[in-house]
Amino acid sequence: MSRWRRGRPSLLLLRRAFLLAAVSAAALFLLLSHQGPDPRKPSSSSPDSAFSEELSVDPPPHFVFLEELSVDPPPASALPEELSVEPPPASASSDELHVVPPDAAAGSEGGPGGSTCATVEEMGEEAVGAGSTEAASLRVRELIRRHFLLHGAARVRSLPAAEFCKQGFVLGKASEAGFGNEMYKILTAAALSVMLNRSLVIGQTRGLYPFGHYISYTDHSFTIGEIKHLWRKNRCAQTYGRDLNVRVDDFENPSETNVLCSDWSRWKDPIIWFDGTTNAVGIQFFLKNVHPEMKTAASTIFGSLGMLHARPNTFGELMRVIISPSQVVQKAVQWASKSFSPDIVLHMRMMANRPVRARTAAVGCIQKAIQISGLKGTPRVALISDTPSFVKEMKQEISEFAEVTYFDYKSFAKSFDLEMNGKDKPLDFRSRDWGTAPRWAAFVDFFLASSARHTVITGAH
Repeated sequence: MSRWRRGRPSLLLLRRAFLLAAVSAAALFLLLSHQGPDPRKPSSSSPDSAFSEELSVDPPPHFVFLEELSVDPPPASALPEELSVEPPPASASSDELHVVPPDAAAGSEGGPGGSTCATVEEMGEEAVGAGSTEAASLRVRELIRRHFLLHGAARVRSLPAAEFCKQGFVLGKASEAGFGNEMYKILTAAALSVMLNRSLVIGQTRGLYPFGHYISYTDHSFTIGEIKHLWRKNRCAQTYGRDLNVRVDDFENPSETNVLCSDWSRWKDPIIWFDGTTNAVGIQFFLKNVHPEMKTAASTIFGSLGMLHARPNTFGELMRVIISPSQVVQKAVQWASKSFSPDIVLHMRMMANRPVRARTAAVGCIQKAIQISGLKGTPRVALISDTPSFVKEMKQEISEFAEVTYFDYKSFAKSFDLEMNGKDKPLDFRSRDWGTAPRWAAFVDFFLASSARHTVITGAH
């Protein structure tokens, strides 16, 4: 009996649990029966669109839609229409950078409708009309002549020991890679020697000048070997305490070069080597040097940046003094030109390409040059290109109105029984860049182009 008394409360609790479950199930059924249509009821739209219509996603709190974004306008003082620019002081140099108001730069008339561009032909006509480039080049030619007369090797090597040991030098050292890149190293040194009133030293490799088989160098320059000999002979280190050291400035290392921030005219080192100048840009950085003395020296030989029509042909004038063709190259130039200098030279670096537009543009430039030069009779035109087939095609088009000549190195070699040695054969990996002709033929083309009487037209594809 006692066991059943202990079990009755458990049975009562079980009955109450079943009753509660039944009531809950009934309530849930009534709740579902009073809701709207089944949300999963299919519609005419796709399932994805139906799902997207029911899904409501609030934008994240840190996003703001553009339609709701309110941007306050900048203050009136910052608007470009009200930019106030003070005119530069009268003492400011022409190559300093000034801010120009937008309206002033909009056109030649000062209004927004003016033209700010010009074609190549218009710029060329303006330069020819100015007529000051030739005068500037003649001025630089005289400057270079007087410099080498005073600081050339012929005079400096005969100075007394006390004066010779005070002399400064600039080194130009090149290899035999691309002629243009390597020649700029020597021309840069020559220009720097003029700027600093120093003598020019041209480096040699195993006793030979760069491209010495094709070029003869001036006697105005020294070699490193001769400088060492004269330094010992005059006892510059023992008697005057001046060791023969070289100060190198690497233009290709922007963090170390002093081309902009140092006054090179105050450097006391016997030899200065401005290395890495494989183009015309390096030496002209002195036009922006922070020291007025260096900027003035650079402007004297290269012209002022603010006078574009008075910029001289400095590198051409330097080459005129420093290099000349070797005897064989000179003979080839005379053979190609038939002993008459061409009136116009067309140089096209095509790299094995032969586009029709390039030929059309070249013919137009030649005709324009003939018109500007006022040539009478049949003009003589010399063609130069790294792509022989392009030369032949151009000759057919130009022969209608001009006498055409070009250097056929194969015919010249046969006529004079010349043989190419190993160094003259074109390198396979350079053929696309330099052309398939031997290297000595390129030097003939170079000096043939430099013999033009009126115009040199150059282009590249």
